[in-house]
Amino acid sequence: MIRNFCKSCGTLTPIEINKVETIVETVRVLGNILNLDIFIDCPTKDSGKAMVVYHYRPENKSLYSENISGQFALEKNEPAVFRTLSTTLPSKNYKAITQEGESVLQNVLPIKTDDGAIVGAIIVEFSGEQNLLALKQLNVATKRIIRTIDDSKNNISDFMNDGIIVFDHKGIATYANRSAKEIYSCLGFSEMIVGEHFQNIVISKITYEEILKIKKVNIAEINISTRSISVSYFVTKVKKNKENIIMVIRDITKERNKEKELVYKSVAIKEIHHRVKNNLQTIASLLRIQKRRTMNDEVKKILTETISRILSIAITHEVLSENGLEKLDIKEIIGLILKNFSTTALDKSEKISFNIVGDSFNISSDKATAIALVINEIFQNIIDYAFPEKFQEKFLRVGKIDILIEKKMFYSTIIITDNGVGIEEKKIKKYGLGLTIVEKIIIEQLSGKFILESLVGKGTTIKIEMKNE
Repeated sequence: MIRNFCKSCGTLTPIEINKVETIVETVRVLGNILNLDIFIDCPTKDSGKAMVVYHYRPENKSLYSENISGQFALEKNEPAVFRTLSTTLPSKNYKAITQEGESVLQNVLPIKTDDGAIVGAIIVEFSGEQNLLALKQLNVATKRIIRTIDDSKNNISDFMNDGIIVFDHKGIATYANRSAKEIYSCLGFSEMIVGEHFQNIVISKITYEEILKIKKVNIAEINISTRSISVSYFVTKVKKNKENIIMVIRDITKERNKEKELVYKSVAIKEIHHRVKNNLQTIASLLRIQKRRTMNDEVKKILTETISRILSIAITHEVLSENGLEKLDIKEIIGLILKNFSTTALDKSEKISFNIVGDSFNISSDKATAIALVINEIFQNIIDYAFPEKFQEKFLRVGKIDILIEKKMFYSTIIITDNGVGIEEKKIKKYGLGLTIVEKIIIEQLSGKFILESLVGKGTTIKIEMKNE
């Protein structure tokens, strides 16, 4: 079928078609490893069209509803393909539109004959979510990927950092790349790998026959001595009644050691956050003692606000001490600030209804601390000024504060609305200390904007815009 597609392009000689056919095995192995859609496109007599002569379509994660071999790729939809076909240079991370109208990214590698003539291109396609994985696993020089496979031995070029071993239909190793030899050497295997039977060098509890039956086997981790190894097996058909097994082996010892290191660091960081939270709460307790001892109402008010600010910072450290992550849920942080505020301002807050709605998304710990301070100050101002004594009797309504969180493409917003007494227009721009702190934090730490709108007798709306991370 591939040969027929190549012939229909009308631009390839028989030798060039053979060259394309020898690449198919490499593409099939690469597709099995990456679990991505991979294609071979060849030029046609129409300069604006290329034909898909081969499509490796993964079983579970394909971006396509069907195999598109035999269809055309258009220059206006896939510029990277035509750039590579015309320049013979690789193209990396180009945007493209699939034959099914979906947006994807493409990495394109040239297929050239021994004398340098371009005969086609290998295209690795992935969505934005697959991008990091694709780039991480496609970790080798592009020239090595398309090195010719020896038909008689099914040799796979040394194009990967992973170890590759090929076993023929009798279970005899016919090829082992440099990485495989290095891994086995670290495991203490001193004999030559090529020529050994599968059962002599297999490092997992599986038989050759079982792999032939299952077709694809992934073993996440095997611990041998001080090393951690992951292994995958793929079955490829060589001839009508003969199948080879390809073993992909990776030494993941460094990755596992790094993971352990991160766990230790995470525990240490959680402990640090726990201690910071305790210290902040101790400071707040000392200030409460001072507050109880003073008879000056103005000093009491200042101490109350200071305690509230300290506890709002302590909240972020409390969450960090529990999960050990440096990313916090914005909705959770605002909810905890509200809960803390309701406790410290019980005399008024119990007469006001709070409602938090909108998007939930993660922010850094630095931003979480800044937002905690901002929200705390805004709540403090609303409680102090929006709902004076006998508010319900005078305005015949219950006090209400609504918090709306919206995540947009570049900026996110927090909109806080109350139905209190409002602010006179001439006083809107004359912020007190609390709102001055709020505006400064929003501009300097959140790279955002602070907008305040109010109608006397109707209420006030505060909009916080902050740049997404």
